[in-house]
Amino acid sequence: MYCENVKSLEQTLNEFQNHPNVSSVLLFFADKNHPGKEEIETVLKTFSKPVIGGIFPEIIADGIRREEGILVVPLSYELKTALIDLSKDITEINESISNHAEAHSIQNPAIFCFTDALASKKANLIDSLYNCWGPEANYVGGGAGSLSFKPFPCIIHHDSVSENTAVIGVMDAPIHVGVAHGWTPISEPIKVTETEGNTIISLNWEPAIDIYRKQIKLHSGVDILHENFFDVAKSYPLGLVRLDSEMTIRDPYASEDGKLHIVDHVPEGDYIRMMNGNMDSLLQGAQKAVFVASKPTTHKDSEQFCVDCISRVLYMQEDFSKELSLLNKDKPMNGILSIGEIANPGDTILELFNKTIVVAKWNKKK
Repeated sequence: MYCENVKSLEQTLNEFQNHPNVSSVLLFFADKNHPGKEEIETVLKTFSKPVIGGIFPEIIADGIRREEGILVVPLSYELKTALIDLSKDITEINESISNHAEAHSIQNPAIFCFTDALASKKANLIDSLYNCWGPEANYVGGGAGSLSFKPFPCIIHHDSVSENTAVIGVMDAPIHVGVAHGWTPISEPIKVTETEGNTIISLNWEPAIDIYRKQIKLHSGVDILHENFFDVAKSYPLGLVRLDSEMTIRDPYASEDGKLHIVDHVPEGDYIRMMNGNMDSLLQGAQKAVFVASKPTTHKDSEQFCVDCISRVLYMQEDFSKELSLLNKDKPMNGILSIGEIANPGDTILELFNKTIVVAKWNKKK
């Protein structure tokens, strides 16, 4: 459900407050012209049902891409929620998640997870979630924030808005998750020889930008420079080599002093391959994600939600309407355009993705 402003949101939440089929709410603001922390918190204080969500670069509401406004997704299931402070040390983060898992032991749960995209301990969060709930759970979520890459309070939990945090919501319902990207490798494996945080310093023991530039030149004949870095790099992500699953995509967004700055962590010692794609391959990825999520056990009136990477939109530009058409195949899609995606594709481990699309579908509570 789309709300244009806070007043419309307040009216919608008032309607949901006493609605017998609404037990929880997913709530998302588009980054452009979003209200401030205090204004959001004032509205949420009047609503007593569980709420999780955040502020994201853009949203998809009623099947339409929107740069402004608010998406409200009512859920027929009650979410068991927790806010995780990612400024704490790893032991405390693990303990918070473990305590929540023990308090809400559910067989084959669905777990929503929305995290501040700039939080440095996102990878620890993902590891802890998977260690506690394992492969029996299905996960869906994404990174909140702004394409300015400046920190601000962007995670919503009940009546609070905070930064450097993550929120999780455990739902007692099986969901089907489809994950795909459509990027294909164009290089042999390349070793990640030095990293610092989300920055790759060297590849194959050479400055990272030199190897990156060389592979792009070999593939396209294009010279990637400081001035055109973003325009060229959006077509050339990195793929983390995985033995048992589709490669996990990482998104370079800037280069400085020979280094590559990546949206999410690339482990030192891992191997990557240069990736490339086109509209056809990316749309095939979106089609695959929708197909995998649409299991025969999912009813026609099922609930659905997607997490689509904002960098896919930046790559496709006006042609993103074609991806929306695939997402809207059964009925208008609701979702977020994120900075990083969270999901476990098939029987593989839980991962942080970039430039990827995640589609989730589940049946309403009877």
